[in-house]
This record gives sequence, C-alpha cells and structure tokens, in this order.
Amino acid sequence: MEKGGLNAIALVCDTYRIVCNDFLKKEFKIPSEYNLAYIEDNHWRTIAISTWLLSHPNFINCPFLEDKLYTFWFEALAEAALYVKFENWISDEERAEEMVRLLLYTCKILPEGESDEEAIDKLASLSSADRQKVLRESYEANERIMRIKREMAEKKAREAANTYGRE
Repeated sequence: MEKGGLNAIALVCDTYRIVCNDFLKKEFKIPSEYNLAYIEDNHWRTIAISTWLLSHPNFINCPFLEDKLYTFWFEALAEAALYVKFENWISDEERAEEMVRLLLYTCKILPEGESDEEAIDKLASLSSADRQKVLRESYEANERIMRIKREMAEKKAREAANTYGRE
C-alpha cells in the first residue's frame, strides 16, 4: 500500500500460511518485484479485504487452494478492481457477494445447492467487469447508430442540394 501503510505482501504470505496451514513455509507464488510496482492502491486494498474473507473457517487448512489464491488475487481481483472502488466491497452487498462468488469460482468451489451453471450465471450477473463490457458495447452500438443516422441525414441533404442545383 502507500508509503508507511500495510505491508500487503506480508499480509498475502500470512494468508497463504493460514489457508495452507503451513506456518513454516517461506516461498509463495506472488508477482515479481517488477509487476508488484504496477499494482494500483485500489487493487491492494481489495486484496486486503479479501484476506479477511479468507480468514473464514471454511478456508483455513485447505492446502489445495494455495495455487488458486494467486489467480484470485492477482488476476480475478485485478480485473474487478478496475471497476470497483475498495470501499464498495464492504458497503455494497452485491459487490461483497461478487467477491465471494469470484473466490469460490476461482477456487472451483460450488456454493451449496447450486449447479455449476447456476453458480456461473450468478457470478456473471454480479460481475462488475461483465457489466462494464455490456455498457461499453451498448455505448459503441449507440455510437454506430448515431453515426449511421448522421451519414443518412448528410446523404439526404446532399441529394436535396443536388436536386435543387439541377432545377
């Protein structure tokens, strides 16, 4: 995090230790020093919030999750953090559910009583990245429609001018 703030790498490593139940382990999968420099503060804060989620008893002593945590923190949350301010992971119920479902999806854990398709569908309906993609596509489609209308109006105006010029 910012200067003098939380040591995010220590927090990530401690969370790895708790989840894996291996408190003597010293090597964990984290981005290179070079890549760490490009992680935005909002993303780091989102990771910090997710470590609280991972302190839930269902995630403690689950060594099979170790390889999936990197993907969750540094890929899935990286994309989501582009669209969600860190405060919203706590204050907005849909964003909180999105984080939980993103973690479960990344760890290949199905919520109780849901099929694989239902879980994927619910995550997609909550996904901030998917929502932004739909909004961007809608905006681009609207822009295309407006451009075509403009071109048609210009063509009609030219044809009217040509007709007027011939008379």
